Amino acid sequence: MPTTTHAMQAEPVLDLRAIPPYQRHQLIFQSVQDLTPGDGFSLVNDHDPRPLHHQLLSLFGASFSWEYLQQGPEVWQVRIARPEGAAATSLRVRIDRNGDVAVAADDARLGPDASGASVCEVTDCPPGTLAADVLSLLQGVIPPAGVVSIAYERLLARRNGSCCGGMCG
Repeated sequence: MPTTTHAMQAEPVLDLRAIPPYQRHQLIFQSVQDLTPGDGFSLVNDHDPRPLHHQLLSLFGASFSWEYLQQGPEVWQVRIARPEGAAATSLRVRIDRNGDVAVAADDARLGPDASGASVCEVTDCPPGTLAADVLSLLQGVIPPAGVVSIAYERLLARRNGSCCGGMCG
């Protein structure tokens, strides 16, 4: 399938029609996560991917754009991109021994404290990601001893079926 040109650059096309349904969303989530500011791709599907748009909003907030290029009746094509100037952020969180999480102060010392809780930095959060969404992804996560940095993409991997998002090995 030909690639779409946008802003004078060829962009990849992800044609979902040839991919088994159970593999599609994880592939799309990873593709969006991998976008750097200014990059995008076109998604081709045999039905309106509107529910996917809502899922992406819940995972990535306002850190991506969604533009219909074709709207059926047999083929839908959407351009998904990360806007220029959209830089990843980080968030410090306090994780109790029982897995409860809360936002920590930006200057909180990373590592364990006297109560057995640990302050960790969740890195590479897409721009516009709400703290509440990060906390939701972290519920029940207890990082291994010595881990003070957790990549946002690992939390997404955990949500999508990996037991710990790759933190255990």
